[in-house]
Amino acid sequence: MGRPVSVYVPCWFVADKAINFPLEVLASSGTPLVLRGKEGKPLRVRPATLGFFVLLEWIDSPFFRNPAGADLLDVCRAVACANGGRDLFPVDRARLDREAKKIAAESGAALAENFGMLCDWLLAVPWYGYEMLRNHSGGRKPERFLFAGPSIAAVIDLGAKNANLTPDQSLWELPLALAGHLAAVNDCGKLAPARPKDPDDYRRKAAEAIEREKRGELHPWQEMYPELYPLSWNQIKAQHRKKRNPKNGVS
Repeated sequence: MGRPVSVYVPCWFVADKAINFPLEVLASSGTPLVLRGKEGKPLRVRPATLGFFVLLEWIDSPFFRNPAGADLLDVCRAVACANGGRDLFPVDRARLDREAKKIAAESGAALAENFGMLCDWLLAVPWYGYEMLRNHSGGRKPERFLFAGPSIAAVIDLGAKNANLTPDQSLWELPLALAGHLAAVNDCGKLAPARPKDPDDYRRKAAEAIEREKRGELHPWQEMYPELYPLSWNQIKAQHRKKRNPKNGVS
């Protein structure tokens, strides 16, 4: 059995990660998302702030840990945290449950019919900007609490330096979607921040490239820019095998 074939796929050949641009614009501008169902009241949900995630972690929210396994009240508690913000901190669980039950009674249909959009709004869109940061982790182990002192200090510093916000405003009013993009701009300096690549598209194109390497075939980027992407050692060996045994092809 030969060595595994590895292959280089140029980053420009891989699609960017899919982004919900309308939701990103709404969140970055601080505009609430309005969910409507066939029955009940429409539901306005504020953009996520860092304080929102502090609240979710504080209550050990199932919606945050595993949204697919959260029940209706878990989801409504998360919505109450998004809309209540600073007013709910520190958490009074009885009050939070009252708010959640009210949301469920008035807008349960809107939540059920737009659950996927709600998950994007509260759990995905807030991190679009942060995904463009270069990796500065240095291999450190993650802390037990993700949204504790260091995260709070970082967003307060970001809000103060970029928008002259107070600590309370940075924590409870600054949309995390906007904070992430500010952090990405600051991180990149004079370069424009780049969207992350789609991991599924990369895996698919890497698998296709490995098969081409085994057959000694050119990659699309080699056909487009032969002067930049010469044949790999695997391609050269495969082509030599073809020449020696043209009927059987590559073994």
